[in-house]
Amino acid sequence: MTPAPGHAEDLLEVFRQAARTDPLLAREKDLLNANSAGISAARWALGPKMQAYGGAGVASLNLSFGNAFSLATGTTAEYYTVLLTQPLLDGQSIAALRVAKSQAQAQHAMVLYQEQQMILRVVQAYLTVLQAEANQRVAAEQRELFQSVWKQATAFLAVGRGDVIAASEAKARFDAAESNLTTATNAVGIARKVLERITHGPVGKLADVGEIQPLGPQPDQIDIWTKTAVDNQPLLHQARSLLAAAVQQIEQNRRAQWPVLSVVGSSAALGVNAVPLNIQSEAGFLTLSVPFFDGQIGARVKQAKAQARASQRYLDNAIDQVKLDTEEAFLNLQSSVSQLQSAATAVESAKTSLDGTRKGYEIGTRSVVDLLTVITDYGSARRDYYVALYNHLLDRVQLKGAAGVLTVEDIRALNDLLRKR
Repeated sequence: MTPAPGHAEDLLEVFRQAARTDPLLAREKDLLNANSAGISAARWALGPKMQAYGGAGVASLNLSFGNAFSLATGTTAEYYTVLLTQPLLDGQSIAALRVAKSQAQAQHAMVLYQEQQMILRVVQAYLTVLQAEANQRVAAEQRELFQSVWKQATAFLAVGRGDVIAASEAKARFDAAESNLTTATNAVGIARKVLERITHGPVGKLADVGEIQPLGPQPDQIDIWTKTAVDNQPLLHQARSLLAAAVQQIEQNRRAQWPVLSVVGSSAALGVNAVPLNIQSEAGFLTLSVPFFDGQIGARVKQAKAQARASQRYLDNAIDQVKLDTEEAFLNLQSSVSQLQSAATAVESAKTSLDGTRKGYEIGTRSVVDLLTVITDYGSARRDYYVALYNHLLDRVQLKGAAGVLTVEDIRALNDLLRKR
């Protein structure tokens, strides 16, 4: 839905657009449905099965009831059989059900991971647009300042009070500012295209961030965050479930050597066309199937053991990586607090310097070059401030994402910091 003119879309609205159309999340949910169907299939392997057989052809028939009675070969006959089988003991199918359940748990963890990754993608793309728009505003204002200095220097030169070098320098700064504005404008277009790629639809004017209070990690203890990550990160839940499935696969392959005990009920009918003969029977059996030799069983067990070892290695590496990512995100958020505070101070200092230099230029105590320099410094300070501001907000989200506890509530909390424009 295209926003109404003048309406600013906030982060929560953009997130909802993305959540409805995200193909990566939809794919993981489809795979989860497939795994759920796999559990049902494995469960039905332990349930009853009914099979029907039928046929017609040519056969020889010999019947013996005291005195032998036989029909010659070539007699036509028809037969029908219905079998109902219920496994009573099938260790391999029980193990297969456990494997299917662990695989479904692994996929459920992957869905949770992809949901958190979608939140990160939306927040990062949203803040990138705001960053690009802030750079565009700074570039436009800087262009106007350079233009005013250039015009003033040219006017002074026309009446004999100016300096050719100063006027040329002002013109060069103005030309560079125009180029920077073009680059900044194009960056806005690219950033918005990236965001629209995530939402799969047009995105209107975005609500920007108002005044915020820098906030470090809560709690401010790195060990608590790493423990939270080890306990909650969906990637680790997935790795643990895949390891469980691999271990259960070993047992499933071993149990291929187990006997299978079943109860079988049958109903059969035989009709002979040469004579008015029809035979019907119903019976119940306990069947025991015992595999004596199958060379594939040992090879499959060996293969499953190797897969389990590989899954354990994957889990160990994932734990190390999750801890590292969480520690890095924690330290980044800590650093971003002081970076944002110092960037805000730098903007205030640069603004004071600009105002003072401008007055000095007006009364003749400061040169054009001095004024151009402080205009450049002021623009750089403002750009650095916006970088620090949006990085700080992104770092808040990335720490929770690294720890595996990022939710829609974090989107709402960040959305509360936005103001409508």
